[in-house]
Amino acid sequence: MKRQGTLNELREWIEEYKKYLMNLGELGDKIVQVLILRDKINNLMHKLEEKGADLSVEKSKLDTLDHIIKDEPQTVWKKLKDCIDPATYRVKQKIPPCNWWWYLDQIIRNKKKQLINKWIKRTVIGVSFVTCLYFIFVYAIPKPDPYTTCIQEGERLLQKGKINPALQTYQKATYLNPEKPYAYLMVGVIYQFLGEDERAKKYFREAKKRYTSSYDFHLERGTIWMKLGKFSAAEEDAKQALKLNPASAETHFLLGNAYEAQDKIAQAIAEFSIVSEMKTDPKLIVIARYKIGMLSLKQVSSSPASR
Repeated sequence: MKRQGTLNELREWIEEYKKYLMNLGELGDKIVQVLILRDKINNLMHKLEEKGADLSVEKSKLDTLDHIIKDEPQTVWKKLKDCIDPATYRVKQKIPPCNWWWYLDQIIRNKKKQLINKWIKRTVIGVSFVTCLYFIFVYAIPKPDPYTTCIQEGERLLQKGKINPALQTYQKATYLNPEKPYAYLMVGVIYQFLGEDERAKKYFREAKKRYTSSYDFHLERGTIWMKLGKFSAAEEDAKQALKLNPASAETHFLLGNAYEAQDKIAQAIAEFSIVSEMKTDPKLIVIARYKIGMLSLKQVSSSPASR
């Protein structure tokens, strides 16, 4: 007759546990059986340790196997939720939190918090870098010419919501330097905001003539629409720019931002993924990958498995 609670039995259970985890994707409703087996392993280990058994080898092997679950908590948690109500089951069976394999929802939440904290730290570093750049530009670079000063004043007025003074300032800029397109573009944008479409079209035509290409015009206008919160218009301009220059990382990035602002998460991730694989400005790649991480986190948090 086989003795119960022996070291050999523990090893057999660990091997059985291993076989289950090697086919994690095909477990189906056996997931409850697997976690109950993990309970049995845990209880037997405690009993054997109380008797003075050396379980260092078994613990090492078990820790390696446990990481299969810890690395894929969402997969296991979803399978478990398909079989039972984990919260009710834990209460009914009086399962303690130290049996973490029944509390994968907490592991998932902790991983999300860790990822968010990681990105927050990176953002703080980025803000510090931008602050340093600000002081360099403010104090180390000579004052701009009258046209540039006018453009900056127009942007300042727009940020304060002073539409008409901003319009007049940009119009003044078109006289200060009639060859530069940006002021014409901004006048067109403001007129469109005011509902004066014909005047807007006129200034857009003037701006477009002064840009080196239609691509540059649509990219610039799309960027402005993004700043002003007109995300649908930004999306349209970005798509127009991509038709003219499909290999533009800046335009894919703009389109990704427009999608993100409209909560089109999957499309945004697709655009930022394109940027991350392109040979372009390393800073743009870093930001694109950052956005992929944040959007993926948002996508996971809104999925049924995480609820």
